[in-house]
Amino acid sequence: MSKPAITPEYDLFSPQFKADPFPTFAAMRQDAPIYGHVARNGSTIWYITRYDDVLEVLRDNERFVKDVGHTLLPEELAGKRPSTLSQRLINENMLFADPPDHTRLRALVNQAFTPRRVEENAPRVQAIADDLIDRVAAARQMDLIAEFALPLPTIVITDLLGIPAADRELVADLSQAIIAPGRHGLTFSARKRKVRAFVAYLQELFAERQRRPQDDLISALVGAEEAGERLNPAELSSMVALLLVTGHETTVNLIGNGVLALLRHPDQLARVKEGDEKGVETAVEELLRFDGPVETSTTRWVRRDVVYKGCPMRRGDVVRVVLASANRDESQFAQADTLDVCRANNRHLAFGHGIHYCLGAPLARLEGKIALQTLFGRLPNLRTAVPLAELSWRSGVLFRGLERLPLAWD
Repeated sequence: MSKPAITPEYDLFSPQFKADPFPTFAAMRQDAPIYGHVARNGSTIWYITRYDDVLEVLRDNERFVKDVGHTLLPEELAGKRPSTLSQRLINENMLFADPPDHTRLRALVNQAFTPRRVEENAPRVQAIADDLIDRVAAARQMDLIAEFALPLPTIVITDLLGIPAADRELVADLSQAIIAPGRHGLTFSARKRKVRAFVAYLQELFAERQRRPQDDLISALVGAEEAGERLNPAELSSMVALLLVTGHETTVNLIGNGVLALLRHPDQLARVKEGDEKGVETAVEELLRFDGPVETSTTRWVRRDVVYKGCPMRRGDVVRVVLASANRDESQFAQADTLDVCRANNRHLAFGHGIHYCLGAPLARLEGKIALQTLFGRLPNLRTAVPLAELSWRSGVLFRGLERLPLAWD
């Protein structure tokens, strides 16, 4: 199969694009809904932008796989280098697994992450939100991301996991070696030391929970059993690392993007303030659709050479489904570029779809609802404290979120 030609008109990486990617996505849906971008190393990354195509790819676990090993021929697999400790810590969880491994891992984790456990945490989430507002209320200004949107879900997920409050800063520091080493300027050796320290910390915590189980997620994961099988040590470490990352990244961006969207649409903010509990929940769904926290799904790989809707995809090509584009597809959503916090039948894909649907979606929704109610309920005349043109967005194709969001109130 021949490689697709580069289409230079789609700039998917500049700060200007990150500030407002939606016109570009609209053009892609119109003219190149399955867009092959040829990377510098010659490999192809396929961007899927239409709602129906995104849905189809998310459901197709045969042609598009999460474990890159499933794209390798037997001789390639035999010659593959063993995974490093950090690679195993990132990859040995359900997010990067295909059936039957994914089925087993998901079943085990589902036991530890039940809707009951999420709902029981509503008072705790509210208490954390109130405490964070108490700290800044008198100042009448804050950076929403650093002082509220980030600490809220971070405290919630570490509490849920059972990580002691005294260890939160240590765990956050060590986990960044896995999540975003480049952002923190870590050398290879420094990252290696932190990864080893993180694994050692988790192994000690697992052993402690085996001896003395508590009412937390780590105890539940350590004790979870499905058809006689349990998570092995590498899977346990990888699963906790995954929950630490996904347990706060999605909510940080949901709160930041959602607050900015409402401040830019005062008529919709007024509806949220006037609405009841159900109305706030509906608003959260619309904010997830309108400017959700995840721009593209995590990487999928083409298992074997295939022509997909006229596009020649090669074995090992990367596939990225663009959730942010699908959620603005006019064929699925009336007035897709309009924020409507009362929108009904909102079948957005902000949390994905299919077997890899986000396990933490109920928790993110709960945190988002409580965050909006607390912020707009307790901070009078909440407003942005800098011109919108000065706001900067995080780089990268996976998450969509603000670097900072300075706010002020009366």
